Amino acid sequence: MHDEATVHYIDMIDQTTLGHRFIKDQFNTTPRAGWQIDPFGHSAVQGYLLGAELGFDSIHFARIDYQDRAKRK
Repeated sequence: MHDEATVHYIDMIDQTTLGHRFIKDQFNTTPRAGWQIDPFGHSAVQGYLLGAELGFDSIHFARIDYQDRAKRK
């Protein structure tokens, strides 16, 4: 996931592209889902970039619920 702390949308695209290249080079796969684990707000570009532009199947924003986490242990 790219940095969202006061970055320009071009930086978001560049950081995401770099991350996807790394995953492709190292694991020979393409991410299909995004999870922003600890969001403190996000820009409108975030959802658009990860959904429409990257074609992710799903995007998840927020921490996992403590009850759900306990069930998964």
